[in-house]
Amino acid sequence: MFPAAIAMKPSMMKFQSRRGSDGETSDSDYCEDIYDVSPMHGCTDAFTSAATAPKWSVPDQMIVDSTVQAPADPTYLNEWFLMMKSNEVKFHPVQSLNNQPQITGEMRGLLVRWLTHVCQTMQPRLLPETLFLAVNIVDRFLAVTPLGLDCLQLLGATALFIATKMEEVHPLCAEEIVSLCDEGQYTRGQLRMLERKVLSTLGFHLTVPTSILFLEHLAEAGQYDHLTSCLARHLLVTSLQDYVICQHAPSSLALAALNLAASLVNNTRMNTCPAVERCILDLQLVLMTMMDSLPLPDLLMMCYQQYHQ
Repeated sequence: MFPAAIAMKPSMMKFQSRRGSDGETSDSDYCEDIYDVSPMHGCTDAFTSAATAPKWSVPDQMIVDSTVQAPADPTYLNEWFLMMKSNEVKFHPVQSLNNQPQITGEMRGLLVRWLTHVCQTMQPRLLPETLFLAVNIVDRFLAVTPLGLDCLQLLGATALFIATKMEEVHPLCAEEIVSLCDEGQYTRGQLRMLERKVLSTLGFHLTVPTSILFLEHLAEAGQYDHLTSCLARHLLVTSLQDYVICQHAPSSLALAALNLAASLVNNTRMNTCPAVERCILDLQLVLMTMMDSLPLPDLLMMCYQQYHQ
């Protein structure tokens, strides 16, 4: 399921199993913080525009009730958004692979592709928020801790293990997570040991602003139709694999995805700041790749079937 190239060389962080009576491994490793996450400057004031009425003819099977319920307390909702916007610099690592001697952007892309496949094929299917949080945990940990290739999939599995506890009603257990990895590659004890190391390294800061959270807020506030939201979500999920695109601020990525999706579905475009325009240019490359394999009507139908709830 996961490319064999991930398990190639001895790691810089080794996980040698020393089982006690409870079956757990002891943790004698030390991870030194070697990288200070620098701020990512994104768009701060381009979130007030709303899309106009749809102009694209939507197939009957994709027509849903697009009525947007007004929030019970819009003041509280706005305060939540401003809090998340102010925190995104703190929890969005930039150039997280700069001090990784073995892991490249391509290897990170393979890991994210595997995580995406797991989240979308699990029964019941895992929430998109789980995937985005797991990738955020991976990037933040890699930004401060050197890691070897043979532990990269274990880090992804650990991040998914933690993310399901935060987002899912029924989180995955350690045995389920281990079974998703290459057969016999890792043990439950190694997973639990790395979980402790990741949580300690990140200071247990797990409520973080991701692009999918900004997307849900902006889509509702701007009263975007459901098909536009589905296409924007698919753009964000696909772009998670691209290390370059993930350097953009999550809020800018969310607004760029909505803007690009609205231009295709409704032929509308809003005024945005330069940071969002740069995101749109990068996301257009992702969209062109999608449309090389699927014509626009088929792509929209696939997005609707994939993300309609």
